[in-house]
Amino acid sequence: MPAMRPRRSILRTAAGGWTVRTRVLSALLAFMAGGLAITGMLTYAAQFRSLEERVTSELWQEREELNEIAQSRDGNGELVHDSVLELLRTATESAVPSNNESVLALVDGQPRFKPRTQDFELVDSPQAMAEILAAHEAGSTVTVHTEINGSQVRALVTSVQVPGDESEGIFVVASDIGVQKRALWRSVTTFSLLSLLAVTAAGWVGYLVIGRLLQPLEALREATEEVTVEDLEHRVPVPEGRDDIAALATNFNRMLERIQSGFAEQRRFMSDVGHELRTPLTIVRGTLEMTDPDDGADVRESHEIALDELDRMGRVVGDLSELAASTRPDYVRLRPLDMAEFARSAFARIERIAEREWVLEQVADVVADADEQRLTQAVVQLAANAVRYSEEGTRIVLSVARVLGVNGYEMHVSLRDQGVGIAPEDQVRIFERFARVDHSRESGSGLGLPIVLAIAEGHGGTVRLASRPGYGSTFSIVFPQFVDGDGAGHGSERDGSETIATAPDQDETPGAAGRGTDTGDHHPSRPERSITA
Repeated sequence: MPAMRPRRSILRTAAGGWTVRTRVLSALLAFMAGGLAITGMLTYAAQFRSLEERVTSELWQEREELNEIAQSRDGNGELVHDSVLELLRTATESAVPSNNESVLALVDGQPRFKPRTQDFELVDSPQAMAEILAAHEAGSTVTVHTEINGSQVRALVTSVQVPGDESEGIFVVASDIGVQKRALWRSVTTFSLLSLLAVTAAGWVGYLVIGRLLQPLEALREATEEVTVEDLEHRVPVPEGRDDIAALATNFNRMLERIQSGFAEQRRFMSDVGHELRTPLTIVRGTLEMTDPDDGADVRESHEIALDELDRMGRVVGDLSELAASTRPDYVRLRPLDMAEFARSAFARIERIAEREWVLEQVADVVADADEQRLTQAVVQLAANAVRYSEEGTRIVLSVARVLGVNGYEMHVSLRDQGVGIAPEDQVRIFERFARVDHSRESGSGLGLPIVLAIAEGHGGTVRLASRPGYGSTFSIVFPQFVDGDGAGHGSERDGSETIATAPDQDETPGAAGRGTDTGDHHPSRPERSITA
């Protein structure tokens, strides 16, 4: 069992650099802190501005009340207050200072009246009194900014005059705005501390949550370190759910499967090449070593043997290259194909292979998605096999039918012979590479049927086999009529009609696949034995 490695931080970057977890968390916390800071700044800036406006409004409200008292008249229309002293006394007695406010009335520069209770006294600050008297302007109202006991105070100084009275009155309303600002600053401090605690808590929770979310990425990183050419078995655990992380892990596993399949194909290719070329090379070498240069007949025989073995080597290499190419995505290129024209073209090719009774039995007059070149190659290979395992003069039947399958219409390209047949135990093995059933008849590379299977799979289908020893075999290349499985598209039929083929006589090749099928919307009858490679 391999030694356990120490656990690393989530998705480490370069040496000494920040991890993905740290960078994501830092970005989130930065945005959060920035958002809280901007929100706090805007909020408290608005509150400080509101405070300034409220204090100014309250000061002017007191001044308006003074003006109303000064303009009050009795029943005869005369002014109620005919002296500055009486006016200021009445105004001061009616004034009710709010929190952090102070009211003071002065006559001829001397303090005379003030409310009984208020939060602070202007007369207690000689500096403030001096600034108020210095700022006073007869017949106008001015604002004075001063300090009392270290606190900022804003005062509204109003000049008071009454017709017929030469006394100079001053009505002062002051607000301790410093106390109110300090209360707001305490609120700012509280908000900052709570924001800091919120960011800290969010950072701790985010660290744990992000670590959990990125755990599959950490497993992915570890998997990339463990995957080597010698070991492609490792897979990444796929987390539950359907999020991006699960999709990434799934795609990574699929990529590993494709890489593993590619390497396995390469190894298999090299192994097959070494295995299949070793025998002919040994034969050629042994023949050349045993040849008598002075014996002309022996030399000619050795020459023929060497050429035969070299020809066999060439066929093996060609077939192996074909199989290697079959794994490429572009090996089979599907295009709309006229299956009736294809059937006639393929039949014209195979009927010249050998002396047999060639029959084109069924022709489906439809269009299907197929690669004409590859499909013809598969049919020729099946025909060559049928010739190899049948006697001269026997019948070989080609049929192309459209059959209604489970997932829609299918194309069945079948070749039926009257040869020796295939034993049940060999009917799957023959699709393996270099598999040979009857060595007395073998002259090929043993790669023909694997190539046919690769072509069928490239069409999204498979190869079905129905065979009985002594009665012959039927190989059927079965693939969907259309890539999307919808037989209604592409204009699959020319004029609304289809070619209906009759089934062969039952005593011709009992058990053959595809018997009873036609190009109509029917389900095919079941053969006695059908093997899908």
